[in-house]
Amino acid sequence: EPIVVRPRASRGALIARLLTAVVILGALVGAGFIALQWEPRLLPIRVVTIDGEMRGLSKQSLQQTIDAHIHGGILTQDLVQLKAEVEALPWIHAASVRRVWPDRIVFNVREHEAIARWGENGLVTADGIVFRPRDGRLPAGLPRLDGADDMAAEVVERFQRWHPRLAELGLIIDGVTRDARGDWSLMLLGGTELYLGTAEIDTRFKRLLAAYPQVEAIGIPIRIDLRYSNGFAVRWLPRANARARSDRVAAIKPGERS
Repeated sequence: EPIVVRPRASRGALIARLLTAVVILGALVGAGFIALQWEPRLLPIRVVTIDGEMRGLSKQSLQQTIDAHIHGGILTQDLVQLKAEVEALPWIHAASVRRVWPDRIVFNVREHEAIARWGENGLVTADGIVFRPRDGRLPAGLPRLDGADDMAAEVVERFQRWHPRLAELGLIIDGVTRDARGDWSLMLLGGTELYLGTAEIDTRFKRLLAAYPQVEAIGIPIRIDLRYSNGFAVRWLPRANARARSDRVAAIKPGERS
């Protein structure tokens, strides 16, 4: 069979091809660099629209956060990063962002809805999400819940369950606390303190509901301690015309406190 001999490319030809590829690649990189430099000027973001009801965070504060993180034009702006920066704000529950040709970015935001204060400087939602406004401003008139942040969902759940039951007796919860030992206590509007302890919380709460009309018939309670196995202790507001009973404590079926 005849032997076919293919001519080899010369070294000069290989170098020429390599140089051509390098030149083309450099041109592409250069063109991309120029495009990145000029794109914000040729296709700038001129309008930022914010949709969504806002009560806790002002639109001005949100606008300032957005302006600080806009880098690039309408095509090169990193929307994922913008969304992350907005959602990192304490009041923001969720956000979406989209481009609108030729020069607009539209945000849709949804805020957390606080149902109570949380501790000294926080707020909590109905889902037990704790957040702390950076400016320290807290809405007035909210009840105060307290405890470790990881217990917020349980504290909120009990508050929402207890609030309507006490309201039927004309009582309003002003605060609920679960301390580090697991002790539950409530503060009612007007100053009455309720102590439920750590065990049989629901049973003790039902005992309170059943007996409260009897307690109120005697006087205005300022402290009700339900941390007993089969009863509770009450301290009433002192009466001006009963000096001997100005600071009395009555126990109803006292048992072992826990």
